[in-house]
Amino acid sequence: MRNILLLFTISVVLFFIPIVNFGQAPTLGSVASFVLFSTNGSVSNTGISHLTGNVGTNSSSNVGFGNVDGVMHVKDGTTAQASADLQGAYDQLNSAVPNLFPSSLLGNGAIFTPGIYYIPSSTSLNLDLTLDAKG
Repeated sequence: MRNILLLFTISVVLFFIPIVNFGQAPTLGSVASFVLFSTNGSVSNTGISHLTGNVGTNSSSNVGFGNVDGVMHVKDGTTAQASADLQGAYDQLNSAVPNLFPSSLLGNGAIFTPGIYYIPSSTSLNLDLTLDAKG
C-alpha cells in the first residue's frame, strides 16, 4: 500500500511540473495597455494608422496620431509608471537565455513561434512577419 501511495504521489507531481514551468510570459504591468510606448523618445506617425490602445511617451511628444482608440499620454503619471514597468520587463527578459537566432532581415513570410529570440544587430522588416503563439 505504501508503494502505491508513493507511486501515485510521484505521478501527480510529474504530471503538473510542465504546467508550472511552461510558457511564462514577462510581467508587463501597466505598459500592457499601450500599443505604442517610448521611454526615451518621441512617438510619431505619418500616414493613416488606426491604433487600438493607449499611445504614449515618457520624454517628449506624440505627433501625427489622428485615429487612436485609447488615451494619448505625454510625460504624466501613467507614463512614469509604464516606464518603470517596461524597465522591469526588460530586466526580466534580459536575464533569460535565448534559444532562437534569426537573421537581421525579418519578414519575407517568416513565422516566429514562442521562444526567446536574439538579434545582435539592427534589423529591418520586409513584407510579412507572423507571430504564432501556437494557441
